[in-house]
Amino acid sequence: MISFFRIIRRKLLSEGKTRRYLKYALGEIVLVVIGILIALQINNWNEKRKLQKQEIIYLQNLRDDLKAQIVLLDANIEFENIIIDQSSDIVDHYEFNKGFKNMDGIFPKLNDLSVRRTFSNTTTTLIEMINSGQINIIRNKELKTELIEFNQVIETFSKVTQNNNTYLIDNLTVPTLIDKSAYASYGYSDRMAENFKDIYLLNFLKVSDNELKNISTEILNDPENQLELINKVVFRNNMANIQKSGNESVKDLASQLLLSVEKELQEK
Repeated sequence: MISFFRIIRRKLLSEGKTRRYLKYALGEIVLVVIGILIALQINNWNEKRKLQKQEIIYLQNLRDDLKAQIVLLDANIEFENIIIDQSSDIVDHYEFNKGFKNMDGIFPKLNDLSVRRTFSNTTTTLIEMINSGQINIIRNKELKTELIEFNQVIETFSKVTQNNNTYLIDNLTVPTLIDKSAYASYGYSDRMAENFKDIYLLNFLKVSDNELKNISTEILNDPENQLELINKVVFRNNMANIQKSGNESVKDLASQLLLSVEKELQEK
């Protein structure tokens, strides 16, 4: 094709048809420019299609991550319900018996309060998108803002949960629960074991010694120990209520975000 144009140009010049040559040369330039523009347009169109496909993949992965996150949040809420129920039962038992008496059914519930559940962030796609700058592939500005704000909320909640678990439960509460109760004799309640059966294979060691149970009851009914333990039980109840509320708030946000992502996918 290029050789063909070159032959025409030479012929026009050799025949002295300068004006026609200039017109022809100008037309040739226009054709080249048009060709370049068409090529750029096709390239832009292809790139746009690639971005659209990548956006759909990201949205699908975000949807799956959010569904998994909601399942875990439900499990966390159920766990906190166990702590709330067990600690409430302990307080009711304490008030009814005017102290720590008839403890066979209560010791496992006390032991349950030494357990806490970590928060798992399953939104790995969102983290990857934000860290790599691919969050900008989401063309819906409202959805993009919603995603960024959710990531900030979930990061904050994860850190708060970790700090509460470490400093307020592990370091402050658990030592008292273990030192002042019959942990070795009773282990955890069936309800707590059932809650963790899908995560851990639980095979708890127990010590068969009735004398230890009697000693534990005597220790608990020392006035100072009574005060310390009942304070820790009530504190653990309050912490569980706070943590449950946090999980429910994050779940509400995740559910709303899931609806937004699914709506965006339907419109693609």
